[in-house]
Amino acid sequence: MKSADPKLTAGRAFVRSLNILLKFARLYGFDHVRTTELLEVAFRELRSAIPEGTEAGLLLGATGNQLLLDGVPLEGSPAEKQFAQLLSAAGLASVQFLPSITTEELNLFAQAFPTGKAKPAELAEQLKATLSGAKGIRINEICFVATDSRFRDANRAAQLAAATLGDDQDEFKQWLNDPQKLLEMIAAAQGARSGNGSGNGSGSSGFGSGPGGGGSGNHAGDSGSGAGTGASGGNSGGFYYRDASLGPASETGASESRPGADPNFFSGPVAEASASFFGSTNAATGTAGAASEQSAPGSTVPHARGRLVAEPTEDEILGILSALTSMGQVSAGGGTGMAAAGAFHEQMSQLPGRAQDTLKAALAEIAAHAPGAKPDQSTLIQLAEHLAIKFALDRYENGDVKVNAVRQMLDRLNTEIETLRKLLGSHEEKMSDAGIVIETHREILDRQFWAAVPESGKRTVLLSTEAWCIPPRNVQSYVGELIEQGNIADAVSVLQNYAACADSEDNDARKKTAAGLSEMAGLYAKTDPRLLGAALQHLGLRLNVEQDAEMQAVVSAAFVRLSQEAATSRSYSAMEQALDLLSGVEAQRPGTANTLRAKMGIEERVPEFVEEALRARQAAAGLTAVLKMLPQTTMEQLATRFNRCTLRNDAEHVANLAADLGEEGVQYLRSTLRGGSIAEAVEIVGLLCKLDARSAEVFLPARMKEFPRNSQDRVLRQISASGSPGRCRILLEVLDHLDPLVMPLAIDEIGVTGDREALGRLLTIVDGDLPPGGGTYLRVKAVEALGRINAPEAITALKRIVEAKKFLGWIQPQELRIAAIQALGRLDPAWAVAFLPQSGLERDDLALAPVALKPNSKYVRQRRHKRVRLTKPVLAVSTNLKEACSLEIKTASLSGGVAKISRHLPPGTPVQLKFQLGLRNLQATALMRDYRAQDMAFEIVDITLEERSRLRRLLADHIAPRGSTPEDHAAGAETPVPIGTR
Repeated sequence: MKSADPKLTAGRAFVRSLNILLKFARLYGFDHVRTTELLEVAFRELRSAIPEGTEAGLLLGATGNQLLLDGVPLEGSPAEKQFAQLLSAAGLASVQFLPSITTEELNLFAQAFPTGKAKPAELAEQLKATLSGAKGIRINEICFVATDSRFRDANRAAQLAAATLGDDQDEFKQWLNDPQKLLEMIAAAQGARSGNGSGNGSGSSGFGSGPGGGGSGNHAGDSGSGAGTGASGGNSGGFYYRDASLGPASETGASESRPGADPNFFSGPVAEASASFFGSTNAATGTAGAASEQSAPGSTVPHARGRLVAEPTEDEILGILSALTSMGQVSAGGGTGMAAAGAFHEQMSQLPGRAQDTLKAALAEIAAHAPGAKPDQSTLIQLAEHLAIKFALDRYENGDVKVNAVRQMLDRLNTEIETLRKLLGSHEEKMSDAGIVIETHREILDRQFWAAVPESGKRTVLLSTEAWCIPPRNVQSYVGELIEQGNIADAVSVLQNYAACADSEDNDARKKTAAGLSEMAGLYAKTDPRLLGAALQHLGLRLNVEQDAEMQAVVSAAFVRLSQEAATSRSYSAMEQALDLLSGVEAQRPGTANTLRAKMGIEERVPEFVEEALRARQAAAGLTAVLKMLPQTTMEQLATRFNRCTLRNDAEHVANLAADLGEEGVQYLRSTLRGGSIAEAVEIVGLLCKLDARSAEVFLPARMKEFPRNSQDRVLRQISASGSPGRCRILLEVLDHLDPLVMPLAIDEIGVTGDREALGRLLTIVDGDLPPGGGTYLRVKAVEALGRINAPEAITALKRIVEAKKFLGWIQPQELRIAAIQALGRLDPAWAVAFLPQSGLERDDLALAPVALKPNSKYVRQRRHKRVRLTKPVLAVSTNLKEACSLEIKTASLSGGVAKISRHLPPGTPVQLKFQLGLRNLQATALMRDYRAQDMAFEIVDITLEERSRLRRLLADHIAPRGSTPEDHAAGAETPVPIGTR
């Protein structure tokens, strides 16, 4: 399996260490010894990611709760997600660590993070101030927000207004946060701007009589006269604002009421104070609505029940937002009621008439939507957002700007709104203090603008070449609604069109499309898995042609994210396409392809895919093709699964799946056996023997020489369990290269194959021509193997062993003669029965015959000798280990047993055992096998023939009934046994 990107691995380690460092700093401070050590660890890991002498740095970015290293998302822990949220909430896009970074600069960077209950918004400022002279770290902010100038000193007019409002700051805040009262103040201020201070004149809009004086008024265009008395001049208490939503002005003037509003809405104390502040507001020059018509030239649009209102410019909207920000500064605690009145007057007096009219219309709409709502500090923010969205939407619907220009416009307007939010955002601060990440100001405006766009306009934009301009969250919302409505076809069309924007000629379009596809990967998979393949197709082609390094990083990150989603959602066709595209990238950019392959996560999921394919018995559509494109990883997994199989059907199923991978998979097995490490080669021998026995026969003997004993032992058991028709030839080829302790196992496995091809070599061993290092125990094993091979040619040699006599005894050892007559019981049972009375052997000596193996057994391995349960456990101790080990043997056979062991021993450990049998001990060499619950199996690999006879008599004493014939003992029951157990 290919290794991961070293830079990415080191970068991940650095991020983890940095997180731990910040936690320790918050707990113990930066002077603590542990904190200092963690700082050194973090710097070393950072140096591993950007070693000295390199030009590339390390870019740590954050988007929402996702950290990114060089544009690649990191699957981090909850702590790392909180770190990403902290950076995002602070308005930081990324932190660039340059090769010139020093330990001191990293220390300064860490110390800039708040250790107490500080606001995330302060982090950016702290970092900029702390790292002002640093050359190795660069802070990249999402946006920079300008601040307003301080209030000017309040003048006499402000004092007059404050006399009515009072100097109570809380009372003034309530007025500012009540839409209706705020509308009254704006109307009064606008009336002051249009007045001339006289008590007589003609007007063009409706004024009426009020308690402050007398007068008369007519509709627009009529003449009128009025006279008034009192300090405030004529008509001070009866000022009337003709809002567009109220329809034509009434002749009753101030007595006219509006739905849902107080009849005295414009005759309260604010109007009176404002009239005193701004001067006389009789019908000298007209109302606020008339003033707006005399403002700077601009386009006019239908507005609210047919009235034509001049549309403000972008600069005028910015002016309105700036005025609201100044008001918000006072509302947030920036001054007294006197200062507030003065600041408000200064700001309003600088706005053109049509800007004031736009502000009033927006505020009236907010008041009308929630007439009974409780005033709070969100009113100014709602008003600012409403103005920005309404302005952007009008410009878009009029065709003045395109969608991409709308985003830029909202960015500019958001600068002022963000300042207002910071002034009044107490609720957001509480959420931030609680660790809750809220939407950014930019996201809020995007969402609100999109919500205001008509449905037809949304569909038009999302099916156009400018779909990339729409934020991914809005696209997700729209597609989600289509899916809920059952309109899957339109949802697919929208997502297809969005992905196609990755081929745009515009660099910004490609970048934002790639970022959006990363964010919407789950939506693509959920809507239609085929969409993942289409999106991957666009990104994969861009990888081949993209020249800009930054664009390559963004597109690569999107390609990786979609590939990961395809693996998670089991979209095999999309995975196949991703791997195919990656092969094309590899032909031109091998380094990039290797990096992407390690990050995609498909290879990491191969074990899951293999498990699914084996469990289902029938691989899902496209799964085999995916596995075929990853032959190395897949073959490693299949070889491991093949070695664990105990049932023949399971092994065959694994082998069939491996064969479906084609020649490339088999070639990987061959190359691993020839040049792979010992551990890798040992694991694949069994599967290679099953798929290509000829290659194993050619390449394995040369490698077997260098294998240690335990590896040779494992290889032999795999060859036997493979069930390959050619396994006998392989065993014969490797026999002379084996360790003497493993040779008996090889001879035994040769006999199990039942292949007559082994007849000649077995006969030579029986006659005493042993492999180098072999002992007499091999002869017994060779005789037992001949008994399992149905070859009449062996009868003569076996009879010679049984019949050969010398003076006062037999020439051959008794164990060899017993094995020979038991083999003849299979090959020539009549002769064996007739010769038994004169053989010098008793029936109890023949009680433990080799078990007859079933050729069509459902198990990959069967037990070779009958296992006997001992009525009383036999104790044995090891004599060759540094630390003695005792075994309590419960069941045993002529070739091994199962015992309760006093301490753990790794499977394959050779142990010299001393069985405690009365006055004389029995000795044998065994290899430890697998664990079974509390017990461990062992297999005897070397024992003298005299000791084997004693072991036979011990086991025969526990067998019942006695007196059975050799033919009875020749038949044995089939017993399942894992690989490596006898």
